[in-house]
Amino acid sequence: MHTANVYREQARDLPIIADIDIVIVGGGPSGLAAAVSAGKRGMKALIVERYGFFGGMAVAGLSGTIGGLYNSTQTGRLEQIVNGFAGQFVNLLRARNGVTDPLPFGNTALVVHDPLVWKETADKLIQEAGVHVMLHTLFVDAIVEEGTLAGIIVERKEGRGVIRGKVFIDASGDGDLSMRAGAAYQFGRDGAIQFPTMIFRMARIDWDRASLLAAHELEELIVEQVKSGRFQLPRRHIFLFPSPRKGEGLINCTRIARPDGLPVNGSVTEDLTWGEFEGRRQIREYERFLREHIPGFDKAYVVDSAVQIGIRQTRTIVGDYTLTNKDVITMRKFNSAVVRSAWPIEAHGKDVKIVNLDDDYYEIPYEVMLPQGVEQLLTVGRCISAEHEALASARVTAQCFEEGMAAGIAAVLSVRDSSTPRKADICEIRESMIAEGAYL
Repeated sequence: MHTANVYREQARDLPIIADIDIVIVGGGPSGLAAAVSAGKRGMKALIVERYGFFGGMAVAGLSGTIGGLYNSTQTGRLEQIVNGFAGQFVNLLRARNGVTDPLPFGNTALVVHDPLVWKETADKLIQEAGVHVMLHTLFVDAIVEEGTLAGIIVERKEGRGVIRGKVFIDASGDGDLSMRAGAAYQFGRDGAIQFPTMIFRMARIDWDRASLLAAHELEELIVEQVKSGRFQLPRRHIFLFPSPRKGEGLINCTRIARPDGLPVNGSVTEDLTWGEFEGRRQIREYERFLREHIPGFDKAYVVDSAVQIGIRQTRTIVGDYTLTNKDVITMRKFNSAVVRSAWPIEAHGKDVKIVNLDDDYYEIPYEVMLPQGVEQLLTVGRCISAEHEALASARVTAQCFEEGMAAGIAAVLSVRDSSTPRKADICEIRESMIAEGAYL
């Protein structure tokens, strides 16, 4: 039956394709850590991922860096303050020459990884933990029974089906599962979210020459060339990172806006579609600029672009606790902390604003992962409950890893005790994380 504007889909029975303990939607850093942490503790865990590989924005979006591992300092004395799953993963990358040494970023540092080695490392961890995997599978909808998430509907090559579970973890990045389950959410500050970026890789870079140019000189050069009318370069504060592969670089320099100048919203199909076209257009413009004006890039060329534009922010859930801007700036500590962070407030608006933190760190509490109004659900990654500027610090990879680890352990405790994530013993979660090397 249909009218001019509505088509009523015919009711149909869907097969239950899995009935399992813990279900994770999304295979980015937080989803990977959650699945591995649950699987190796003997739970039947299943992870659903829309791509054919794990990594999320770190790989598909080619963010390519692991930030959030280190302290913030003006003395130059770099110290790793996040370990746990994040530390284990980086060590595995390092053992295969898949990650660089720490590179300066403001008052802290990051490492750049090889996307293929990331995929291979994730594959190995997932398989060793005995996690059930559905790649090339789309999450479609949530099944909620009396306020409790009881299952999800997915779309596979074979058709639609139902996965039932006892505890669910939303690692979709956009809060897709939480939204479909009826959890409250918001977009940034009064609807304002961060701009996404189309990241790309270049080869044949002479990094010895390229490193001679200071960041402020690079910005001034971009401003000068834009004023001359020779280039259309919407972003002046750009990041050029050496890759683990000799002569290659990770280029983070585009700023993807809609035609009206507002940020592309990664939860809106029309915006995403425009963003993909615009991102690839900007890549060639920045390639031309780099080749003509940046030392060491004169013979460089684009190897590839990200699988999709890199999304920094869409939905943020309303959780049992919201990480505030003040929490970040005042370096607040929590008894229920699951990870530390000294990453700056890195806000990508119409320009990039970096606010470095003092020589200390703040902590992210467990309660930011508990969506209000829905039981048996944890939300991890860049859509945790946080104010706009706080999220601009807390959203990076190392913190996502540790949130996933905490959620995986919490889900295990919930299944073991026939309870809910809200009632999970935070002391036991923290003790389990510390036993695996987490710094808490």
